[in-house]
Amino acid sequence: MKGLLKHPRNIRSLLLFIGDILIMTAVLVALMAACRSIRTLDVPSRYTKPLRLYALYPSTLVYLATLYVFGMYEKERHGRLDIFVSSLSSAFVAFAFMFAMAKVFRPNKITIIVTFAFFVISAFLIYYWRVIFRRVLLRSRKRMKKRALFMGVDSITDEIVGNMRHHDYKVLGIVDVDESCGKKHNTDLKTVGTLENLSELIQTHGADILVTALEQDLPLSVVKQIYEFKFQGIEVYDSAYFYEILARKVAIKQYLESDRIPFLSMDTFSRPISRNVKRLINVVCSLSGLIVLSPLLIFIAILIKVTSRGPVFFTQQRVGFQESPFRLIKFRTMVTDAELENGPQWSHANDDRVTGVGKLLRKTRLDELPQLMNVLKGDMNFIGPRPIRRHFADIIEEQMPFYSLRFSIKPGLTGWAQVNYHYGGSVEGHIEKFQYDLYYVKYASFLLDLFIILKTARTVFSKKTL
Repeated sequence: MKGLLKHPRNIRSLLLFIGDILIMTAVLVALMAACRSIRTLDVPSRYTKPLRLYALYPSTLVYLATLYVFGMYEKERHGRLDIFVSSLSSAFVAFAFMFAMAKVFRPNKITIIVTFAFFVISAFLIYYWRVIFRRVLLRSRKRMKKRALFMGVDSITDEIVGNMRHHDYKVLGIVDVDESCGKKHNTDLKTVGTLENLSELIQTHGADILVTALEQDLPLSVVKQIYEFKFQGIEVYDSAYFYEILARKVAIKQYLESDRIPFLSMDTFSRPISRNVKRLINVVCSLSGLIVLSPLLIFIAILIKVTSRGPVFFTQQRVGFQESPFRLIKFRTMVTDAELENGPQWSHANDDRVTGVGKLLRKTRLDELPQLMNVLKGDMNFIGPRPIRRHFADIIEEQMPFYSLRFSIKPGLTGWAQVNYHYGGSVEGHIEKFQYDLYYVKYASFLLDLFIILKTARTVFSKKTL
């Protein structure tokens, strides 16, 4: 998760988030001052009662979460109208939340009025804040670009450069580490100098970032020099970690070519306290979800039953934690005996075996809701790699020797691969998703889990396929 915050796109999102917090704080302070002024006037007593602001605080958190769900922290927006509608929609959802929780918060009339004014004013100011931010960003984009210098090249250098050119980085070139630099991996990057004049190169080009090739050894004197640059404020990364910051996945190509296995510490959820807290959250949330969503579950079950022949639920053996098998349960979205003729097949976005209702359930991910029972039983977590069948896992492992690393944590209802990649309806697609799974296994944390939940909600509401 720490690597995510170093990405320029996420720095922009953080600046927008801080701006939103400051706007909301300023609006709240102004409204409180206005209320104090009203008390000095001759107005009905119901408008001079003290504000019950404890009703506003949780609504504000919902507002921030809804802004994210509506994509207000993304770089790409469709225009001012889209930003304006999303800002107002987020404010409406937050206000509706407070109104729905009125029996819990018990806000008085003046608090409701102030809260409504707070969300409306905030929505307009947040809209204008984004318009101004975008103008400033476009004007200063060249100045804001970080300048990166590569020390040697390896098998993923070109991929890194390709990612950098889509974001706010400027690639300066390669520092020649040895005579084969730039030839071994056929890179198109220009060589700007050698190790002997490294200090001069950094000053001349104004480098902000040094990326060292993982497959090339540097002399001890150069390593010491790099640490001195780091102490001076220059960011230093090895190519594998920098790739993870940019692509948000693990570069398995690099490990395959060097016959190495990725090191995964998995510290966060290996500690008993963290593991037990996560289990408690899973039990409480899955049980609450089954109770709250029971009317929807019953409705979907009836809909499946009346629109197609066969059972309501579909159960299948999947590979779980430490490769132990378990029975996954979900709503049936395919015709019965879908694999009777051709055996196991990869599922894909336009699968003709899917029923009419099944297409809707898959698009909204409602077919996955029965897996709350798997979470409650302990077979799955809310967040983790999606469970896969043994048949397909064996096929993938023939090409990916360390594919079993994804089974070092429990599978989940949704995961990092699901919110970053579409259906992996082939061996190649699942290998691509595996890179995201490894990223989650490597950096799993409660904060990353929360990020995935919000990203999942945004993906569902924006009608994109997970």
